[in-house]
Amino acid sequence: MTADRFHCIGIPVKADETRSAAVCRDGEGRERVVLVARGYALIVDPGTGACRQLVFRDGEREYPYAAMSGGDGLFYTAAGSLLAVIDPFRETFVHRLSPAPGEECAGFAFAEDAAGFVYATTYPGAKLLRLHPGTGECRVLGRLDAEQKYAMSLAIGADGWAYAGIGTTKAGIAAFRLSDGAVETIRGSAAAVRGSGHVHAGEDGDVYGSLPAEDGEFGSGAESSGVRWFRLRGGKAEPVDEAEVSPSVYRGAGYRKLHRDLSGGRSIVGYELADEQLVVAEPDGTRTAWRLAYEGGGTALSPLAAGPDGGVYGTSNHPLHLYRYEPPTGSLRNFGGRIVERGGGGNICAYAAQGPYLVGVAYPGGTVHVLDTRRPIGGEPGAERNPRLVYADDRIHRPRAAVPHPDGEHVLYGGFPGYGAVGGALGVLHVPSRTVTVYGHERIVPHQSTLALAVLSGGDVIGGTSIETPGGAEPLAGEAALYRFDWAGRRVAERWTPIPGAREISLLAADGNDRVYGLTSDSTLFAFDPDSGRVLHRQDLSAWGKVVRHGLLSTVIGGKPVVLGLLSRTLFAIDPHTFTVSLVAELPKEATSGIAVLGGSVYYGCGSELWRYQWEEGQSK
Repeated sequence: MTADRFHCIGIPVKADETRSAAVCRDGEGRERVVLVARGYALIVDPGTGACRQLVFRDGEREYPYAAMSGGDGLFYTAAGSLLAVIDPFRETFVHRLSPAPGEECAGFAFAEDAAGFVYATTYPGAKLLRLHPGTGECRVLGRLDAEQKYAMSLAIGADGWAYAGIGTTKAGIAAFRLSDGAVETIRGSAAAVRGSGHVHAGEDGDVYGSLPAEDGEFGSGAESSGVRWFRLRGGKAEPVDEAEVSPSVYRGAGYRKLHRDLSGGRSIVGYELADEQLVVAEPDGTRTAWRLAYEGGGTALSPLAAGPDGGVYGTSNHPLHLYRYEPPTGSLRNFGGRIVERGGGGNICAYAAQGPYLVGVAYPGGTVHVLDTRRPIGGEPGAERNPRLVYADDRIHRPRAAVPHPDGEHVLYGGFPGYGAVGGALGVLHVPSRTVTVYGHERIVPHQSTLALAVLSGGDVIGGTSIETPGGAEPLAGEAALYRFDWAGRRVAERWTPIPGAREISLLAADGNDRVYGLTSDSTLFAFDPDSGRVLHRQDLSAWGKVVRHGLLSTVIGGKPVVLGLLSRTLFAIDPHTFTVSLVAELPKEATSGIAVLGGSVYYGCGSELWRYQWEEGQSK
């Protein structure tokens, strides 16, 4: 039976990513530290280390992006459409609300006013919410900006204005008058600057904001910090020197911030769920490390790769831990979160094997890592580190594809650009020298990102693009394209539109006859002849599931060539001679990441689980 050939190998990584945290203090002076992760909040007594875990609600698995402790001692956070208010001393939820229908996140930033009202921003509508903690009434006050989607910092002034840092395509500060909803936008310069504004409530009671500087806009002091600072009053911005800016009550950056700190000279100096540890510095300089006791789920897996050494490699996604599975012995090993430099809360999104090396490209920041599979894996600093970080480029901030070149020396990769940008680049790594050449989107397909790659036998490269802009910008192209990258001339020789109206060509593979197979983001399969520029076959496979990253490859199984595909509910094969698409098997559990083939077995990920499908001996489809 087909079902007998499926096997769940196990969960390679069990490590939850720490997001925001806050110190809550009640009227009696008691304190609790609350940390949030995907699916839950963890309440910790910093005096005893006792922990209590609260699950947000059944099925809520979105990431929290912000948190705050209120003057009332309550804890505020959001995950997906849920806005949650927690009493950390009673260890219970006060409110669980969904106040902004249609918004993907109900709390990208939080702030409190002097009367005790709590405010939050949303994504992608950049709306401003106001919550009455006592009654649970939560209202949408208005939108902070008509174009920008991100409002990642928020502060409420004593002047009756709310201030939010907005971006990412045009950095700004939104000033929202609470009495009537009037909105003023502070840019800081005549020209729009890509990025995001930032605001914070200072310890002195004033509100401060910063904006990224244009090249040459400011004097030497501003240029050195790259930002211009303001004091925000009455909806206006007064320039100030950075030395005059009062510190924020937040520590940290991005989605990992700590709101407030412990009293009595104690301080939180480390908190990490993956390491199960909260570290408190005592007034005398000693440190207490409390073990964080919680029940975590497995960590979702990113795309897999077959290594040159016969192992299956992959990373988890938020946080990034590198793992390896060895089919001959059944060994499944997690190498932890410090092995991959600058890994943190990201993931390796795509791989390419070139000789004994496995090259992985990672989010965030478009980092390129080279693993020598002949040597032990180790994170020691210096020349012995393996894998090694060799390059980073924000023009490929979110990598999606990588492919080895048949010359035996190069790897090509592509993906989406950074926040607020339109059009990702194409990168070419020369493996022996560890040098990278990057070709901007304007030289490949303007305003589009390379999401899929395949290489023809003569060395030319076929790329598939996406018009999407996951970093907050608005798309500037109408439909996805295929292109032929002339390897000898290092230029795009031809462009085509194989599926009119498609927004993204997500996956590509080339067979031994240089026919190219693609899957669009809506699960439309096509076969394409790059010599004639003709679509040879087209078929809607959406009934078999959604596209899975790295879910299409050309391989040989049972001695026969086959193009193998993985959708979320099915494994399928394409006969490269007839283009016949055959259902190989329905999956017992939905797939979320693909795909590696070793020794007649197909490996893929189902959430946090690594699965194997044993191809029947002699089976060709």
